[in-house]
Amino acid sequence: PRSGLKLLGWYAERAAAAETMLCMTFAFGINKAFVPVFETPFDGLRYGLLDNDGTTAAMKQTVASLRRKSFNRFAVGNLIRVNSFDKWLKERASGLNSHVPYVHTKYMLVDPLGTDPVVISGSANFSDASTSDNDENMLVIRGDTTVADIYLGEFFRLRNHYAFREFAAATANNPNVRPQFLVPNDSWR
Repeated sequence: PRSGLKLLGWYAERAAAAETMLCMTFAFGINKAFVPVFETPFDGLRYGLLDNDGTTAAMKQTVASLRRKSFNRFAVGNLIRVNSFDKWLKERASGLNSHVPYVHTKYMLVDPLGTDPVVISGSANFSDASTSDNDENMLVIRGDTTVADIYLGEFFRLRNHYAFREFAAATANNPNVRPQFLVPNDSWR
């Protein structure tokens, strides 16, 4: 491991350099180095996929503040709760990793649909410990649109998966929310 947080700052600089789209996963919450990135107004699309919305009251407040900004879109890991809305079978976490039960992928996509995308992926989780204490690795792949397409597809697969679960959990006890099914004719127009 390298001592210090220089590499974490470099990751945050890459995130801030996004011109049209930024997609990031956060296995252990949003590190303070990335908060200014997500606070800055952005004309493009900025997405975050989080394992949780924070482990402390201060971090929960920070994430809530970032979520209220119209230029950010977050999804947070969640189980589907069994209730009158969803009627799913009861889920349980696998228990494989008690510290990170939902999102443990670690990657950043900078302008993935552009002609010069940047994909950063590896074992480092964009945290202080991953850059100063642990023996982690990261690959930086620049300009490979095929690799960027593959990572972007996986990012949105996971993001949509958890965005739905988060919605279901947030609306579980709301009697005004009812499932809507596809209409088998053209009356939906």
